[in-house]
Amino acid sequence: MINYMDKHLIALSYLDNLGPITLQKILEKLEPPKAWSASFIDLQKIGLPEKIALSIISQRKNINPDKIVEQINKEGINVLTIFDDAYPKLLEEIYAPPIVLYYRGKVKALSDQTSLAVVGSRKISNYAQNIMPDLLEPVIKHQVTITSGLAHGVDSLAHQLALKNNGKTIAVLGSGLAYDYLYPKSNRYLADKIIESGGIIVSEFPPFIPAQPFNFPRRNRIISGLSQGVLIIEASQKSGALITAAYALEQNREVMAVPGNINQQNSAGANSLIKKGAKVITGPADIFESLNIFYNQEPKKQIDYQSASEEEQIILKIISGSPMHIDKIIEHCTLETSVINSALLQMELRGWIKNLGGQSYIKS
Repeated sequence: MINYMDKHLIALSYLDNLGPITLQKILEKLEPPKAWSASFIDLQKIGLPEKIALSIISQRKNINPDKIVEQINKEGINVLTIFDDAYPKLLEEIYAPPIVLYYRGKVKALSDQTSLAVVGSRKISNYAQNIMPDLLEPVIKHQVTITSGLAHGVDSLAHQLALKNNGKTIAVLGSGLAYDYLYPKSNRYLADKIIESGGIIVSEFPPFIPAQPFNFPRRNRIISGLSQGVLIIEASQKSGALITAAYALEQNREVMAVPGNINQQNSAGANSLIKKGAKVITGPADIFESLNIFYNQEPKKQIDYQSASEEEQIILKIISGSPMHIDKIIEHCTLETSVINSALLQMELRGWIKNLGGQSYIKS
């Protein structure tokens, strides 16, 4: 149930051009009901510039706090304010924490003991798809909550891996949570699964706000703010994931990155972070170390290649831990194409190699 104080705080969050810093400044002087009804002179007395004070007065005429509450309740959306006991302590510590959070799901997920933010490219590569389960599944099974942004690519796979392994996951959106505005719309099913699993989807944007490019940097500071560490799986030099990493550094969070192919644009951002001092992640043990969690790693099962045929031995020397297209295998191999195809199929069936799709292979 939304109370009298929250009703006016929510109404204030609906005002354009009133960010968390300015709103916090107002609330330091006035309680939400008085802040909502304050006169132009009152707003100037607490130090607001004339332009902002006039904007607040003008916008209030078209906003009815009671109607807003009715709409939010009708949508089945819940509200958490910075004054609530359930507001996550980690997020409260950051610069300009959101004053109001809208959410669907279990609010307890926001305050789970350990959370790892996982972000990266929307155009996820076969390489990233292959390594993410190996990196994240042990972490998820140690009850580390996975936080991400519900975007396509790395974000979606991070959420899906959490669900697959019965873990908790938090999705932070750059849009409102009303279902007609939830972004991306194609991930509505994933959002519902997150909620059903005991996770949560959250946003600082009012429910009926569409996704806008300038929303996402604000969204990214919440992703890092809710987490002890941020893991960049794959990112170009202009990726929003690098904005999340920058916020993480400001917030004194651990920044981690998975090294990628130096010839791939999608790896340039992550590789650049590593050059600047981000922790290199080559296995789950590195993540546990960054999060200061004890991890008794099981030794990786050694694959016995002794039964490999002469042809298979030749191919195994060519395929490594990085994806290799069949054209490259053929180029570096003296065998007939038909022999190579047959050998690849047999090695895949034995679990010696993995087919990543698109005729690309990697050694198991």
